[in-house]
Amino acid sequence: MAGLIKKQILKHLSRFAKNLSPDKINLSTLKGEGQLTNLELDEEVLQSLLDLPTWLAINRVECNKAAIRIPWTKLKTHPITLTLDKVVMEMSTCDEPRPPNGPSPIATASGQSEYGFAEKVVEGMSLSINSIVIRISAKAFNASFELSQLQVYSVNTSWSISDLRFTRIQDPQRGEILTFKEISWQMIRIEADAIQSAEHEILSAPIRLITNQSKIRVTLKRRIKDCNVVASKLILILDDLLWVLTDSQLKAMVQYAKSLSEAMEKSAQQRKSMATEEQVSSPPPSAQQVRTQQASSAAEQTATMANLFSTYDVCETSHHLQITHLDLHICDDIHVKDKVSNKRITGGAMQLSFSSITLDYYPFHRAGDSCDHWMHYSEATKTREGWVRNLLDEFHSNVEMLTSAVRDHQGPAPAHTSPQHGKINTSSSASFSPPLPQSPKTQLMSSSVVLRIADFSIYQVSTADQRRSSPKTMISCNKKTLYLPPEMPAIHVEFTEYYFPDGKDYPIQCPNLYVQLNALQLVLDPRSLVWINLFALDLRQSLEQFMEIYKLSDSQKPEEHVDVKVDGLMLKLVIPIDRDASCPADLPRSISVQTSEMVATNTRHPANCTRSHLEALLQAFEEQPFFSPCFSSFPRSSSSVPVLHPVFQRHAHEQDTKLHDIYRGLVVPTLGTDALKMPAAADFWALHFAQFWVDYEGTRGGKGRPQPFVDSFPLTVWAGQPAKIVQHQEKLRCGLSSSTSGEAVARLQRKRLLKDYYSTDAHDATPPPSNGLHKPLSCDSLPSSSSSLSSSSKDANVHVLVHVQKHLSAQVSHRQYVFLMQLQRSIKALQQTLQQDLEKMGSKKDRKDPSQHPADHQPFTVCLGLLLKSAEVSMLLKPVPRPEGSGSPLGSELSPSESRGTLDAGEGSGSEGGAAKGACTVDQLLCGEGSEGGATHGPAPLVPNYTSTTRPDSNHKASVDERTFAKNSGRRSSDEGGEMVVDGGEDVGGVDPLSDCSDKDKSAAAKMPQSASSLLGAALI
Repeated sequence: MAGLIKKQILKHLSRFAKNLSPDKINLSTLKGEGQLTNLELDEEVLQSLLDLPTWLAINRVECNKAAIRIPWTKLKTHPITLTLDKVVMEMSTCDEPRPPNGPSPIATASGQSEYGFAEKVVEGMSLSINSIVIRISAKAFNASFELSQLQVYSVNTSWSISDLRFTRIQDPQRGEILTFKEISWQMIRIEADAIQSAEHEILSAPIRLITNQSKIRVTLKRRIKDCNVVASKLILILDDLLWVLTDSQLKAMVQYAKSLSEAMEKSAQQRKSMATEEQVSSPPPSAQQVRTQQASSAAEQTATMANLFSTYDVCETSHHLQITHLDLHICDDIHVKDKVSNKRITGGAMQLSFSSITLDYYPFHRAGDSCDHWMHYSEATKTREGWVRNLLDEFHSNVEMLTSAVRDHQGPAPAHTSPQHGKINTSSSASFSPPLPQSPKTQLMSSSVVLRIADFSIYQVSTADQRRSSPKTMISCNKKTLYLPPEMPAIHVEFTEYYFPDGKDYPIQCPNLYVQLNALQLVLDPRSLVWINLFALDLRQSLEQFMEIYKLSDSQKPEEHVDVKVDGLMLKLVIPIDRDASCPADLPRSISVQTSEMVATNTRHPANCTRSHLEALLQAFEEQPFFSPCFSSFPRSSSSVPVLHPVFQRHAHEQDTKLHDIYRGLVVPTLGTDALKMPAAADFWALHFAQFWVDYEGTRGGKGRPQPFVDSFPLTVWAGQPAKIVQHQEKLRCGLSSSTSGEAVARLQRKRLLKDYYSTDAHDATPPPSNGLHKPLSCDSLPSSSSSLSSSSKDANVHVLVHVQKHLSAQVSHRQYVFLMQLQRSIKALQQTLQQDLEKMGSKKDRKDPSQHPADHQPFTVCLGLLLKSAEVSMLLKPVPRPEGSGSPLGSELSPSESRGTLDAGEGSGSEGGAAKGACTVDQLLCGEGSEGGATHGPAPLVPNYTSTTRPDSNHKASVDERTFAKNSGRRSSDEGGEMVVDGGEDVGGVDPLSDCSDKDKSAAAKMPQSASSLLGAALI
């Protein structure tokens, strides 16, 4: 009897252990207990059981002691218990992906084909391990994982231990069964350290992470007829985490991840190409299974089980990570000699706090299918679904047009098929049509990663020399302040890639990225920005050194286009300035830039970001003479950068797509994977703000309420990189020039086909889908690509077009003007500091022999064109300080624009002696400083100071009257190109900040066009 039991145990356990013989088993027949010692487990079986990625391999697994307990009389309700004392596992990374995993050993544990009693007993087994040590050796580092008190057990739908009969749900009609498992552990310790050798002299700090109790919840869906796993859902749940990282440890993490990135990418491609039909979709139950099960159970019970199965069904394989709270502290490693000896900020630390982080991964999802069965399905995912559906519709339309082009290209000579097309057609051109979706393998699949962060706060950098106080936030979420729904995430990100499971060489949709930002606030703290800039530059330097040492390949391929859409709700940017307690109460502390709704995208599907909107914007720009290429009056000249680059026109009329290049003969039509992909340099970005406004904040006299600076208005921004687009077109022409004469004839035929297509398409009432081949209304008026798109030294790196269709109104008081001047100085100082650090610690590629290639080191330039419907600026300045008995400054013969930056502080006659004695600078006038005393001490800072003649309540009275003045003062504006005005009252003394301009410039400025758009555009150019 004991021998028979031993054989049964060996039958089940021999799949996991090597060379297991009955001599190593000490079994008690009556008690149902047995022991095993010095077990060596099978690596391949464990790899298949754990479904490890193919970039990771198990080399050896040992167990010193194992005990088993079998409840012979309660096998239906109680599990078999397997207890292991210590397990040591040695693993290694693979530069090339190893062979894929085989079938799970649980599926055929009993040797039977169907899911029966033996399979239920084996799958219901519980496992307890006292200690697990996992050692991983990689190319650049060694890592170890230590887990204590790991347990694996079956649970019910509420994730609690119960009767085994309640740990599975079986649907007779589907022929499938759901099982629930949970894996928990008390503690995990993670360590990673670099490999030290004589060849690789690199300093790297060891990485350590200790977590508390965590668990993994697993749901498996199997087919009853063969026990194969159809789909699975794995959820890793981590409680509160606190992790302190020094800069050297963070550098090590980035280096280790970079060393594994290439192998992980190859493994992911292998997994996608070998995706099985069972992983892609669940086949419907067969009629024979339905009839068999219906005969053995009542209809009501079957319906109840079907509803319960649907509630907990796993529609597709997915992996999930949930973190309740994460506190991450990044600090300088002051105990290590840093290469940057003269850091501007030493001993800095930054705290990052995140709440409710969820990360979801769906590797096998059919492109275009609904996502309503996904975990945490929300309005953000629903919005993203509609956007992606439009992208897929456009992609399918482009594939149809490309297929037609390939047929036309190979129709005259089907025998001379290019070798690169052999994967698609070797017999006739008719097979170039898109393959019919006869099986799931021929359908386009997608893998999606979804990241959600419910709430987070990133605090400003703190140093040891700062006063002890609570840290201030740099980036935070204002959901509670704005009374937004608590279930709305602060950040929602979805990234999707597309592939064919069988790895066919066929056009694939480019990846897409959707981001939703809700109620975020960014405080532009200069100290933090300088520290982050230095930290990032130092990190890049160490990564470049690491890649050189380990000879890691850095691909120089041009970045491929990724469809991106960013939605923003109630975003806020705060730009503060430093001020002390001695500053006036009515001086603002910061300026805030806010928007109600925002969308930024490089696709043409979202509202207000379509090609028709770009065409309307270009037409509005062209109506202004200032933006004409022929306009060369002040402030423009013949050498000025053209604002309206021809690439904008081409993009508005869909003449920059891949299909347009194919029909023009610049690209040979193929049905390869990259046939419809474009480089990222050809992207055009559109930003639309529904409402955009600017306020002053922090005025102590304003009771905490913001004061308006610029009233709300809609804003549209378009940006592109014409220089890179022109380079891309020139590369296509260079490839075209090397073609043979026969290809040139075929190219002319394709051009004729394009002309015929355009002529027939022009009579259609409704435009076709956006595929780059329909003719715009103004297509005939466009210049040819050869004449319009040519590289020019006058082209800027980035061209930006800004359009404001609503009347723009701004209000500035004396204190606010002083604040704006201080803000401008602080921003300029910050920009210079960041630029100096960038030049000092730039990339090695940027610093290699700059003298040999001076043309490659030209400064980065931006051309900005601004078009306003109308604008109005109201300024309320304090009166010029006058001695007692003097007349009003408004009655003086010297106007502010004629004062050359000074005003007479004596009598109103403006005598030369008085001017020479009492002259004061513009800064002194703005700050309220008189010229009494005669001596000047250079330009004074823009901090308001009070004279002895100022009454204590005068400032309060002025601040109270500023808003009423802005509302009641006479404003002169025009709806269409009105003149910009600066309103003033009878008690206001104006000082021209540009008063040192010459009379010639003034006369030229007086002859400028009177439209506000031309005025502001001239100032920007």
